[in-house]
Amino acid sequence: MGITTASSRLTRAEEAFLRALLWEESHLQAGPATRSASEHGLSLLRCLEVANRLSPNLHGEALARIHEEACPTADWPWPGLMGPEVLRLLWSRLGSNNGDSAPTAGASLRGGK
Repeated sequence: MGITTASSRLTRAEEAFLRALLWEESHLQAGPATRSASEHGLSLLRCLEVANRLSPNLHGEALARIHEEACPTADWPWPGLMGPEVLRLLWSRLGSNNGDSAPTAGASLRGGK
């Protein structure tokens, strides 16, 4: 799939979901990721800035490769969270000083890794 996770501060599941959402949006298709984001109140536009800052795999040449690949599939990676909570989670992760590893969604909400 061509994902480099070494410098990404997103979990594999988060990155896979955002790649699927970007693919669907770039192909003007309301697929499973788009529907899931809508059901959870997550705006792609609102999460793009923080997602781009957390991962090099969602912009530039990597974004062009997403568009050219087959549609990726992914499930909602933030169980129990809605869009605004996901945005707070991602922004807090970006603001944390510990970027050594991508924390899990639950650990980030508790303030740990």
